[in-house]
Amino acid sequence: MATTNAPARLTVAGIGGVDETTVAFERGVTVLTAGDAADRTSLLRGLVTALGSDEHSPDCDADTDDSRVELAVEGERYVRTFAGEGDRVVASGDPYLDDPAAADLFAFLLGSNEARQAVTAERDLRKLVMHSVDIDDVNEEIADLRAERAELDDRIEALAALESDRPGLRDRRDELDATIERLEAELADRQATLDGIESAAVDGDTGAEANPEPDANGSDAEARQGRRRELYAALDDIEFELEAERESLDALDAEIDDIESELDSRPADPAAELDDLTDELAESRARKRRLDADITDVQRTLQFNEQFLTSETSPVAAASEVERESENDESDGESDDGDSVVCWTCGTSVPEASIESTLDQLRALRDDRREERAELADRIERLQERRSELEALRERRRDLETRREELRRERAERRSRVEDLQARRDDVESDIVDLQRDAEDAEAGERDRAALLDAHREVNRVEFELERRREERNAVVDELEALDAELDRRTDFETRTDEIDDRIDDLRDRIERLERATVSAFNDRMADVLDALEHDRLARVWVEHRNDGDGGDDALSTGRFVLHIERRTDDGKTYEDVIDHLSESERELVGLVFAVAGYLVHEVSDDVPFLVFDSLEAVDAERVRRLLDYVRPHTDYLVVDVSGESARALSEPYRRLRAL
Repeated sequence: MATTNAPARLTVAGIGGVDETTVAFERGVTVLTAGDAADRTSLLRGLVTALGSDEHSPDCDADTDDSRVELAVEGERYVRTFAGEGDRVVASGDPYLDDPAAADLFAFLLGSNEARQAVTAERDLRKLVMHSVDIDDVNEEIADLRAERAELDDRIEALAALESDRPGLRDRRDELDATIERLEAELADRQATLDGIESAAVDGDTGAEANPEPDANGSDAEARQGRRRELYAALDDIEFELEAERESLDALDAEIDDIESELDSRPADPAAELDDLTDELAESRARKRRLDADITDVQRTLQFNEQFLTSETSPVAAASEVERESENDESDGESDDGDSVVCWTCGTSVPEASIESTLDQLRALRDDRREERAELADRIERLQERRSELEALRERRRDLETRREELRRERAERRSRVEDLQARRDDVESDIVDLQRDAEDAEAGERDRAALLDAHREVNRVEFELERRREERNAVVDELEALDAELDRRTDFETRTDEIDDRIDDLRDRIERLERATVSAFNDRMADVLDALEHDRLARVWVEHRNDGDGGDDALSTGRFVLHIERRTDDGKTYEDVIDHLSESERELVGLVFAVAGYLVHEVSDDVPFLVFDSLEAVDAERVRRLLDYVRPHTDYLVVDVSGESARALSEPYRRLRAL
């Protein structure tokens, strides 16, 4: 609220029929009785425009750059100027309010005020009732929670599919356990056979002690036996490594084939289509922004023209009446061919039907633009989905190509290792053959070298098979443990989904509580205003939050806010009625009651020190007086345009502004 007692001063220049004037508004109630209705309306529109409104554009010449309004209040000056841009008048400057939305609804109560019109037209009142109640953060949190829940549902569904793999993995683990047990037993048998052959060979060497040089012969036999063991052990190691490398090569070849098959089955890199989609998206979004601007311009033009065409106190109607009287005087009683009005853009007299036709064309243009905008929005959504799909395809192709190159490098390395191992194996086998050849004459037991070599090979084969099965079992166990860990997370996911559902319910309850509290505040205020008016017929006006259905799981808020009216009969009984059954005075009064309740509930006086009333002709003088007496303590400056009986009924202390 203001802290200075200095009057507020408003200067209006080049607005409507006002060339230039400065008026002062003392604190309290200022009643406009000066000039004609058109001049008073121009003054009020200048006032609310200086305060920040863009909904009540003043009537000024689009060809002039001299139209302006200036408001000095609370030690500050606020100036707005108006310049013609084509067929539009554009406002610039620094108004009192940065955001005039609340004041437009509940402080600037002119005839075209949205709150008043919404009541008389029986519109849904949700946006008005909940105007200053901030539930955007709550709705945003609900949207985030729903997105998280959808992701968790997908993961739970994926885990359910994985669970079907667990029995197969367990069966494979049990099969490998049985195979390993069998191979361990077979390895023990093969090792016993090898040990027996080697022992027999050693015994044969020992039997040569009858030779003339037993020590030397015995030493040679032991050396050959030790060398033979070393060579067979080296051969076993090489064979084991060779088999492992070959299996790895087979696995690499199979994976590379799978990757190449998948690459062949996929489309080529969609880079060109992605570029086209990006360009098309940018073009579509730019077009949509242009359509939004066009729709806004057309809508404002329509509102401006409709309100001036239909308003009984508009300068157009007044000027047209003057012109018709003049034409009647000049024509000496000759009748016109049809109704005409004075165009507020060029100043000439044109048929009213022509203006209506132009408005119909503007409405058709607005509807066409809205339809095109809706089609563009659908197209942008489809383009975004297609771009995401192509980006995922391109990313998958890149991953596959990178993996294929890694596998090819690894395959080349393993092939090189296989060649090295084969060369080493050939060398060892050659050494074994050479050792055997050298010992044939001295060691009779060497005749069994083939059996010994076979025994070693069998032991090596079983050891290799056993090692491979153990590795396979370890891999299966690791996969089972990873799967069990993933499946254990399903409980966490399900717990989280329950938490999300509970949180969403809490947030929806919070919205409902806010709605109920705000509706209750509105109803209380409307009851106070109606009591102050002491209307015999209007018993009660109240807002109901009506749910037309549960709205589904995706509804952030449901239902409509509906205004109810209860009437009182002569014998004191009440019954519910509809707005259409009320008289014009009662309809206008109900609209004012609702708007004033919004002014008080949303505490608009904290934002703007003015409360402005206009178009009160339909309301009887006593109700106007009572209404102004009620709202006077709630604002610094109460400015009202009344005349005739309504002006005479007002309290004497109310200041009259009789000259412009």
